[in-house]
Amino acid sequence: MNPFHSFDFSLRQLQYAVAVAEAGHFGQAAEACAVSQPALSAQIARLEAALGVPLFERGARGSHPTAAGRALLPRMREALDQAADLREAARALVDPYAVTLRVGIIPTVAPYLLPALSALLQDRAPAPRVHWLEMKTEACERALADGQLDAMLIADPPALPGAVHEDLGWERFHMIVPPGHPLREPVAPQDVNDQELLLLEDGHCLRDHALALCLRPGVQESPYRATSLPTLVQMVAAGLGTSVLPAMAVPVEVGRARVRVLPFTSTGVGRALVLAWRGRSAHGALLRELAGLAREAVAVAAGEELTARQDAWGRGSDGA
Repeated sequence: MNPFHSFDFSLRQLQYAVAVAEAGHFGQAAEACAVSQPALSAQIARLEAALGVPLFERGARGSHPTAAGRALLPRMREALDQAADLREAARALVDPYAVTLRVGIIPTVAPYLLPALSALLQDRAPAPRVHWLEMKTEACERALADGQLDAMLIADPPALPGAVHEDLGWERFHMIVPPGHPLREPVAPQDVNDQELLLLEDGHCLRDHALALCLRPGVQESPYRATSLPTLVQMVAAGLGTSVLPAMAVPVEVGRARVRVLPFTSTGVGRALVLAWRGRSAHGALLRELAGLAREAVAVAAGEELTARQDAWGRGSDGA
């Protein structure tokens, strides 16, 4: 392509078109873009004239993309994403540490890893500046694809096309059972037969891992669904069933619940934690540095050492 080719449309016009497509209404799009509706409509008209095709069907109940609009809008979003990447690349050249990275992190990791990772970031100078956003894996994937996140800390490699990732470490799973429960350590997969398994609600990747690892013939899923790991552990303590708990959550959750922690016979029962980002990101070097610090934090937070309090409840004590 000729780099000196003259374009008859602007990035601003592309932004307006994407805003109309997302809002479904010219007035709402104008409000979101902080411009008047006549000004936005005029810019959309100029964009349509430059491209030679109508992009929207206007109606009393809103506006909808035409066939041409549906074909071109993904390219417009891509062009805007690349323009944003160009701006971020320039900022990174001036001072990479001046950038605040927006990183999504899944709820079953965030409260257990972030204390150790935040301490490492505070002790390092200079260090990446991070704004953490707690969200489920699917929401992380969408936000990363849309450019709302710079990276995501999730379990298992990303499904997003074009994403790259670095492994942060392996986190083992443990069974948790109420005091007095007959199940003993170490737990083999077949030992889970005839257990009533408590799981998180839909949307948590830990639920999928638990189903894949433990839902064998004879295992029954409890009708109760927990919204968080603290709730899940308290439900087990109340005798409503058994469950699976990641290693990083053990020191926090078992310290405030009367449950027994039972290791599995295989250290391969667990999940791989990764930091993932878009392959074209301008912050690749900074994100690799963050991945290195996160790897250190995982090694600390997912360690297999049990505290004295966990010994009391987790190693054969029935709470008597």
